[in-house]
Amino acid sequence: MKGRGDLGRTMTDARPISVFVADENTIFREGLRTIVNRDEGLSVVGHGPTTEGGLLENIVDAQPDVILLGLDQVTADHVETLVAGVVRAAPHADTIVLASSVQAGVLQQMMGIGVRAYLPKDVPHRYLLSAVYMSRFDVSGHGNSRMGFLLPRPDKAHGPPAGVLSTREREVVELVGKAMTNAQIGRQLSISEGTVKRHLHNIFVKLQAVSRLDAVNKAVALCLIMVN
Repeated sequence: MKGRGDLGRTMTDARPISVFVADENTIFREGLRTIVNRDEGLSVVGHGPTTEGGLLENIVDAQPDVILLGLDQVTADHVETLVAGVVRAAPHADTIVLASSVQAGVLQQMMGIGVRAYLPKDVPHRYLLSAVYMSRFDVSGHGNSRMGFLLPRPDKAHGPPAGVLSTREREVVELVGKAMTNAQIGRQLSISEGTVKRHLHNIFVKLQAVSRLDAVNKAVALCLIMVN
């Protein structure tokens, strides 16, 4: 079975994916560096606190493929200043924001300025690494997502998909975003697994989604569901 590093080598065939790590908390930042550097397909090429004056210059000098930007709560002000500055400093990199919480509507705002993904800070290590690969290579994920909400590239967006989800459909897609299987969703909502599948079919049609992850992405982007 191929490991995560094998996936990286298969996709790049040249070099590891270069990653810049930024977070004000030294322990969290060092933890991210350790996690990333342990993966053979990834390599940390720079790091620093988010409040450091030379952060953007360091990012430009490092020329990373992916930026892991750690924050506490993400507000609209954060997006307009720090997050937007990071995206502008490295327009060819994929910026992944890790945060403990986000204000309502901020996910759509981040997508609009070019952020590639949002992940909760307590995401399991293996899903963080998967998100790095998925963001860089546009892998579309066809299973349950515990990694938060991967946002589509702005240049590939074609406007909001048609369709409005019912209350039950919103409940189902929210639970999909929490990595629940169809059976678990059925138990949670006291409905059969077959009913869950029918709701998922309707969700896919209404949101023009091609996978479970895609359905969650689009529901979040349209503010149909919220991230806790």
